[in-house]
Formats: sequence, structure tokens, C-alpha cells
Amino acid sequence: MKIKWMIPGLLIALLAAPAMAEETGGESKSAENTETKAEIKPEPAKPYNPFELEIPLSDAPDADVIRLRFFGQHRTRYELRAPATYAAGLADQTSVQNFNMRTRLGVDAQFPGSVNFLFELQDVRLWGDEPRAAANSVNTSGFEGLDVLQAYVYTKNLFDLGIEGYAGRQKFTVGNQRLISTLEWAAPSRAWDGFRVQRSFFEKQLTFMALAMLINDLSRVQDDEWMLGFSVRWVPSFLKKSDLELLLLYMNRDDATGANDGHVTTASLRWNGWHGLNADDSLAIAYTAEGIAQFGTADTAYWGTPGKDNSNVKAFAAAVSVDLVVGLGDHTLSFGLEWDYASGDSDPTDNDFQTFRSPFPFGHKYHGFADQIGWRNLNDYSFVAKWTWKNPGPVDSLAVLLQAHNFQRENDDDAWYNPGGGTIRTGTPNESDLLGNEVDLVVSLKVNRWVAFEAGWAHFFAGRFVKQTATMTGPGSDNEDSDMDFVWAQLTLKF
Repeated sequence: MKIKWMIPGLLIALLAAPAMAEETGGESKSAENTETKAEIKPEPAKPYNPFELEIPLSDAPDADVIRLRFFGQHRTRYELRAPATYAAGLADQTSVQNFNMRTRLGVDAQFPGSVNFLFELQDVRLWGDEPRAAANSVNTSGFEGLDVLQAYVYTKNLFDLGIEGYAGRQKFTVGNQRLISTLEWAAPSRAWDGFRVQRSFFEKQLTFMALAMLINDLSRVQDDEWMLGFSVRWVPSFLKKSDLELLLLYMNRDDATGANDGHVTTASLRWNGWHGLNADDSLAIAYTAEGIAQFGTADTAYWGTPGKDNSNVKAFAAAVSVDLVVGLGDHTLSFGLEWDYASGDSDPTDNDFQTFRSPFPFGHKYHGFADQIGWRNLNDYSFVAKWTWKNPGPVDSLAVLLQAHNFQRENDDDAWYNPGGGTIRTGTPNESDLLGNEVDLVVSLKVNRWVAFEAGWAHFFAGRFVKQTATMTGPGSDNEDSDMDFVWAQLTLKF
């Protein structure tokens, strides 16, 4: 492996120095700050959790204890999609349906001192996928199985310097999960092997975070594939529910064949804001803005676009949203507009890659629940409305979400991409830029903190581009030019 984990040494010194300075100067705070602090209301006590216990290490009254928190989840979801896919030229396959099931069981063990350990198993499978009536047999889809989802050692106070550290297999999330997401919607979800450290200052107003993760994909052979990241997040005390984050990611792959390499830096600046419009904040504006630039070099197989190997990456993306939030007692209404942009390639034959590529995006959340659109070569204009009702009788909450999208190719020389970044269909200026429109309706019911239901329907209206690039149309075809419906119903149990 060629990875050089550059986390300890210099990074710890960088994070620790301000911490020691902060501790030294802690006694010189002004009386004004002390009075302000006294006015802050204490946080409400955590609800009782019957799955937490303490194990004393001796009979002494003040004995050290090991604290164990057991947690788990079971989720069953039914899905129906028709047509099954827009991949051109496939044999007739008008619809697909399945039940997928995800079960998790974990324990968070906190030991005396500052070292802790979290371990979580996950089993994912499709109903009826067992090839025979035998336990632990190989499933035919290759999608299911029992594996370790998370297993990491962590501390909240490394070397007594206030540094949080995590080492092992874990979930990495950054910002609004547009660039790195655990993709909880998908049954397998995502986790990585790596390290993460962070340190907060000034009562958590300023946080520095660094990460290093190994990336493995069994569908290709690589000698060395990893990612380094560093972020600075500022939560100003004078702005309620707002934060600013600068993120740098460096993706590296040195492939064994030499034809699938990539060395790309991604820089992101994100601002989330929330501003009350009246005295009790029952009327507010929420907004987000993020700009992203990518630069470096990559081979065409790695970047997933036509072109030449060892080409220059010059790609951009942006996301802007504005929401009006109205609170009416137990009811909350929100209405929002959003624009998501990702650059496309104006010349697939040159030695520049202009198509944006998010490393591990959360397309399902941002680009329609039908999961037909990826954040590449895209203009996505959307409207979102949501109603939430807290304590409606015997349940905790009821929410209804309605959203509409208009999807267009950003550059008409480039292709249509799926949420994972793969090409669905290539495109030229001879075809329309309109990929389609989508309407989503989702109803969520939280019975209590243990049980939740969700049901939804997404309808994708195939645009002119879809119809112009279809190779088979009409009755008896695989419906690759028709509208798509995606319906699901989901039950989640957790503790």
C-alpha cells in the first residue's frame, strides 16, 4: 500500500495547541460572559433507555464502571418499479418488485478512561432469494449477506486534549451529505475503513476535522485507492441554526493496470442558514448554498466519461435552496425552492474532463425518489412542500412531503447519468436537454421512538431526451420511452 497516514504528529499538535491555550485562558473570562452563561437553560434529560446498563468493576461504592448501550434496527421495505430501467436495448422487462430487509444489532461500550469501542453487525437480503431452504446459503443476487457494518475504537478526549478520535470501520458524513453520504436509504448503506479526528473550540463554535479512508470496490483491481479530507466548520453564536464549512478532499487511485488512475482534489464551501422573521420564530427562512470545484488528473475509466487518459479534471457544481418555515402550534409547514447544478463536458474528445463527479453522493435525497438522476451534467430545478403534525393523538408525529423536479442536461454534448455516476444513455446536441420531470409524495408516521412507517410514490415523466434516445418503443417493447412509477412501503423498528 502506498498510503501515508499523516494524521498523528503534526495534526495532533495543530489541534492540541489551541486547546491548551484555551484551557490556560479559561479563568480570565469576563463577568459578562459568566452572566450570559448562567441564563442558558440546561438541556433536557435524555429519555430512559432500557437497553443501557452499567457494570461495576468492583464492590466499592465509587467503583469504575463499563457502560454498555445496545442498539439495533429492523427495516422491511416493499418496492415496485415500472418500467424496471431506462437502460436502452434491454429485453422486455416492464416492471420489478421485491421485499428487501435490513437487520442491525450493535453495542457501544464505554470503558473507564477515554477509550471506547463500537461494534455493529448488519444483515441485508431480498425475500425469496435463498436458493434452497438452508440457513446461511449463498444468495443468488449477490446483494445480501451478514457483515460488520461498523467496528471502531474511539475517544472523546484523546491525550486529555479535547480531541475526538475514531479508528476502524465507520460511517463518514460531511456537510449536507452531497459529497460523502452513508446512503441510509439503500439497504446495504455505506461504511469505510479509516481514521477521523476532530477538535472544537470556543464552546463548539469552531470545529476542525480530518479524515483518511480506504476505498475498495471489488468490480475493479487497484493497487492503492484512498481519500484524505480536512474541514473547518464555524457555527457563529450570533446566528441561530447557521453554520459555514470549508471542505477539502483528495481522492487517489493508482490502478494495477495503469489505465484506471485518478488524482483529484475537491474543494467545497457550504453555508447553511436559518433566520427567524418574528418574535417567537414561528415564521422563518431557511437556506443553504454550496459551491464545489474539482481539479487534478484522471483516466477515462476512473472518471466514467469519454476522453483521453491522464486528462485534466476541471469540473464544478453548486446547490442553492430557500425554504419558508411556518410554525402553527403542533403543525409546521415549509415551502422551498432548490437549484442543483453539476457541470458537463462540452468536448468528449479533448484532454479535459469537465463532468462533475461527486465521490459518494446522496442522490436519492436531492434528485428525486425514483433514483433516475445523478449529480453529473445536470440542472435540477425543484419545489418542495412539507407538513409535519406533532402529537396527533396516540402517535408522535405525522409528516407529508410533496416535491416536484425538472431535470435537464447541463451540456448537450454530454450524457445522462444515474445516482451512482454511471452512464444511462449517451447524448449529443441532436437530442433535447430535457431528461424529464418528477413528482414525489411521501407519508411518514412516527409511532414512537421505537416504531415508524413510511409510504411513498414517485412518478418520473420521461422527457424528450428519453424518447429520442430509446431504441425500442411501442407495445411489446421494454417501455424504455415511457413514464416510470416507483412505489414503496416501509416499516422500521429500532432501539
